[in-house]
Amino acid sequence: MTDLLIKKIYRFMYRNINSKSVIHSAARKIFFTSLNYKYRAIKLHINNNCNLKCKNCYCHSGEGGPVLKKEEIFYLIDQLKIVNQNLNLHILGGEPLLREDLFEIISYAGKKLKKIILFTNATLISPEIARKIKDLRIAAVIATLHSSDKNIHDSITQENASWDRTVSGMRYLIEAGVPTYSFTVLMSCNAGHLDKIEHFVKGLGAKTVYLPYIKQCPQDSLCIANKKEFQEALSWMFNKSEKYKNKLLSILNKRPKACSAFVSIINIKSDGTLTPCPFVELGLGNIKNEKFYSILDRAHSNKDLLDFLSIPGECERCSLVDICGGGCKAFRYNAYRDAITKDENCSGPFKERIPVDRIGSFLPYVF
Repeated sequence: MTDLLIKKIYRFMYRNINSKSVIHSAARKIFFTSLNYKYRAIKLHINNNCNLKCKNCYCHSGEGGPVLKKEEIFYLIDQLKIVNQNLNLHILGGEPLLREDLFEIISYAGKKLKKIILFTNATLISPEIARKIKDLRIAAVIATLHSSDKNIHDSITQENASWDRTVSGMRYLIEAGVPTYSFTVLMSCNAGHLDKIEHFVKGLGAKTVYLPYIKQCPQDSLCIANKKEFQEALSWMFNKSEKYKNKLLSILNKRPKACSAFVSIINIKSDGTLTPCPFVELGLGNIKNEKFYSILDRAHSNKDLLDFLSIPGECERCSLVDICGGGCKAFRYNAYRDAITKDENCSGPFKERIPVDRIGSFLPYVF
């Protein structure tokens, strides 16, 4: 079966995802099950505490609450189905390096999984920790960097000298031979100097990852309020290099729509709650109470999830509907429990046919 035919089947399912037809319901169950055998990244939050207080943090670090035990994490890893090496494990926090058994968890996961990626603010990385990460053969470390300007970075982390410690940690990783990426969330404070961040990070010997900030409350000063400025920043991210653009287009070629929530990402919060992505508070179940795939197997009948994955009515006539699918709906769900309205950053619907290599200037989200 060709990739194009598979994409058409998936897109048909999105258009009929809330249908009560017996045929559509049966097809939806098959569709959801098949996702377990395609490429997926599992984002596992192993703690909820952090040594920084980033204003844009979506996991509410420092609020406490239950955290998965080491044995529960091992049990999750034992359950994972590895089909054609199609599953990655992303380890996040809080700040994962604050967890004493972090390297035990990584070592255990490494016996079964080919690719483990560690997300960190890098402030706690010493030359010794960098060498340990290298020895564990972690595929990549992704370090949060809000800006190439230390004052802007420290104003977001709300910790003096955090920029210096993050950059030092990145340098230790690079010196140890660990593939290292900076992770920059696109906000009002840094949207105007993305090219400077790109130049700075390349100068360190690392690569870059960018993601648009997802509003956390109706009046959120971290958001770029001007839609034109927001779209220009997304267009820059999409077009930052021909190689990067081609990689994004290659990803989109393998996915039925830009947003990766549930399709190629599954998120597990520090308390064990499973959600479609890290940014949405839509609980599907808890791995402390139920097996991982048991939760996924009944997801096809979860009304909130079906609404979240559905194509908004106002998007149906848009020329980008098959690619965008409604954009990112995380904010609207978190703020208003509204999962059927399009992405609020969207300037569409668009009537004209837009070439795929120019979609970065129109999509409300960079996948």
